[in-house]
Amino acid sequence: MKQTFGIKRILFATDFLESSRLALDYAVAFAHRFRATLVFLHAVELPPSAEAAELVTARASLSRQAAEERLKAFAAGVRRTGIEVDILIKDGTPCQVVLAAVKEVAPDLLILGVHGVHRGLGHLLIGSNTEKILLSVSCPTLSVGAHVLAGIDLQLNLSEILYCSDFTPQAAASAPFALWLGSEFNVPVEVCHLAPTPLENDADIAYKTAELYCDELKRDAPEIAESWCTPAFQLRHGLTLDQIVTRAEAETAGLIVLGVHPDSQFGRHLHTSFAYQLLTKAVCPVLTIGSKDHHD
Repeated sequence: MKQTFGIKRILFATDFLESSRLALDYAVAFAHRFRATLVFLHAVELPPSAEAAELVTARASLSRQAAEERLKAFAAGVRRTGIEVDILIKDGTPCQVVLAAVKEVAPDLLILGVHGVHRGLGHLLIGSNTEKILLSVSCPTLSVGAHVLAGIDLQLNLSEILYCSDFTPQAAASAPFALWLGSEFNVPVEVCHLAPTPLENDADIAYKTAELYCDELKRDAPEIAESWCTPAFQLRHGLTLDQIVTRAEAETAGLIVLGVHPDSQFGRHLHTSFAYQLLTKAVCPVLTIGSKDHHD
């Protein structure tokens, strides 16, 4: 049975830094394109003295008031485009707040701006906190990196979707979402397939692994043509990590979709050089989809 998808609620986490501005543009564009409600999220990390003062005075600290005012200003500007907006402020570290908010809001899409080494969501790009977010959340996550091209408009016109995956059955679960996005945007979906490194020198095991992957892919995405979803085709068209990174640097793809889970090639190396290059060098956003089998 063909799966159905939709984007009706988008959670956008912001730290108010200038580097998150482009991520906001994508959040607004996705919300406009899919007529979704946009929820602004901000994590407040108060020092113990400020927390104590709030308890004693029963009044919000200046930091909390400032965050509320900035979120209200963001919301007012976005509402003028006709988008429904909610705001949410939570106490805790960005990682804690994002994971808790995903459970509370149950968004169809989470959007993060990951741009640098500053404090906040950006500095967690290759750290364990962002790794935990990408592998733990139960919704697709759009990461907007430092080299993503500006100029996105409200219509969110894409030229192509680049779908990257490995040979694991769990990763195959992200293929239907990538195909759905291609259908929604009426653009082609190009497949970049990464062969598991340990199997490169064992043709028999590689073929068997690809066969299991293809069986799962046919089950999750039955609309895929048989000639495309065969082990031989996958093995012939597999790419190296360097080739995928080079492809990600090209300007032709408007969106990269990546199947990620703890046991995948991408999941195991989420904060190593390949993932770093993919997330920081891509000139388009990277949308990661985790395997629900591994979510808490």
